[in-house]
Amino acid sequence: MYDFNRCKLCAKNTAVPTYKLKNTTIYVCAACGFHFINHLDTMPSNNQSGEDRILDRKSYDYIEGKLIANGKELAEKLCLVKKHHPLHQSHSLDIGAGAGLFSHLMAEEGALVHGIEPQKIFREFALKKYGISLTGETVEDSYWQQGFAGFFDVVTLWDVLEHVNFPAETLAQLYNVTKEGGWLFLDTPRRDSFFYKMGEWSYRFSSGSNRSIFESIYSSQPFRHKQLFTLNQLTQLVEKVGFSVISMNASFFKPQNKMILVCRKPLM
Repeated sequence: MYDFNRCKLCAKNTAVPTYKLKNTTIYVCAACGFHFINHLDTMPSNNQSGEDRILDRKSYDYIEGKLIANGKELAEKLCLVKKHHPLHQSHSLDIGAGAGLFSHLMAEEGALVHGIEPQKIFREFALKKYGISLTGETVEDSYWQQGFAGFFDVVTLWDVLEHVNFPAETLAQLYNVTKEGGWLFLDTPRRDSFFYKMGEWSYRFSSGSNRSIFESIYSSQPFRHKQLFTLNQLTQLVEKVGFSVISMNASFFKPQNKMILVCRKPLM
């Protein structure tokens, strides 16, 4: 069992429970200021398909409807990737591929796509909708770490880092599967944003009774937000792992409070 007093970013035993929510608690590290909740997901097993939801007609239509709303944003992300690296015959890995739309867009550009998606229902949708076979093994699995070390030209991590159990370890593992000179593209919500600060102010000024903003951000439900980074924390982490930050785009006031980083693995 994980000791949540141990910070998931700096690994010091200086994290303390600070914001009590309905079903979880936000821990704040006194050493580095990282915020994370006291919950870890149990990854679904490929051998226990009965635990997964069934892709029936209703589920298929629901997922397809969500893709329409996400299409414009993913198209913009595709343009960002193409701006930095030609996609034809490039080996790409989309981590947290969801229903497979971004992998599909990459494949249409000629990329040789691989994707990781731990939830079986989304893997089934991607196969049925796009003919794309996603993999359930997460990036730390030996399937990737040994079978694809230094392999990928492009790795994408869209809206994923806030969901994983251990983000520092996840970044180190994807660094291993990126080839020298390869690219990492990621986005994640920004904690040092006006929206998040409003959540802190509301909680403190109400002595913990007004926690609606925090409740909208964090959840102990499977595959929901477990931690948020500040811009400095994120850039320092990817650089510590070994990537160089080529560009960043982050806004203090935008409603989604996203920060987008373009990173590259140096040539040795």
